[in-house]
Amino acid sequence: ATVAAILVALVIAVVASAPRVRPANYTPFLPSGLGSIGTAAALIVWSYLGYENTSNVAEEFRNPERDFHRSVVISVFLISGLYLAIAVVTVGTGAYMVGGGATPFAAMMSDAFGSYGGAIVALLAVFVTFGTVNAYVAGMARVYYAAARDGVFPKMLAAVDRRTGAPHHSLVFLIVLVLLSLLAFYILAVDFVSAFLMASGAAILTYVIGSIAGIRLLKERGMRRALPWISLAVSVSLLPFIGSLLAASVAIAGVGLLISWALSRRRTGGNRRT
Repeated sequence: ATVAAILVALVIAVVASAPRVRPANYTPFLPSGLGSIGTAAALIVWSYLGYENTSNVAEEFRNPERDFHRSVVISVFLISGLYLAIAVVTVGTGAYMVGGGATPFAAMMSDAFGSYGGAIVALLAVFVTFGTVNAYVAGMARVYYAAARDGVFPKMLAAVDRRTGAPHHSLVFLIVLVLLSLLAFYILAVDFVSAFLMASGAAILTYVIGSIAGIRLLKERGMRRALPWISLAVSVSLLPFIGSLLAASVAIAGVGLLISWALSRRRTGGNRRT
């Protein structure tokens, strides 16, 4: 119900702002050149994070073979359509130039609905933030649970609550990691753009690894065989636009791979001794 209410509010905002769109606001087109598209694309990867989170909770689907693919496709098209529509009206109304461009959507809503518009955006931001964090933490906890169940992570993370079936140990472990990350960002005074680019860089690296795995594992012919190659090409092309923060993303990914390798080696050694 909350997600549906947010979607309705976003659609209403776009429809209400559409009459205020002025073609003159789209000129000059690409004032910063083609390179700005790459930078924006690398940054906006962060905005799309979450749709693939469906795969992490696939075990909880009643009919995963049918519902999993359907939910991913619907999510991608829905998110893309909403972002495109909001971007068109935000630029077309000139809302991105109000107040230094810090809160263009709030400015657009205030213009369409008066003083209540900003309050609506603030309320939406709270629900969206908590909803996103809740969904992502739940999904990643399932990843840790699965890794622990397979012996890659410590077995204690594979524990589940008897009443709810939730991997509560993995949830607590993940929450601690999130809090430590927030503390590190605060101490290091990491700005929002840098934080988003670091997240995007780590995600793109994950897509690169996943695409390579798809190339090796998928045996289909035709377009489905070409999809991982397309994904790999697009992902690699975005990496240079992460800039110097790519080093931080690589370091984070490297530490994760090193820990995973060490744990898997320990598991293999234990199996051999057994």
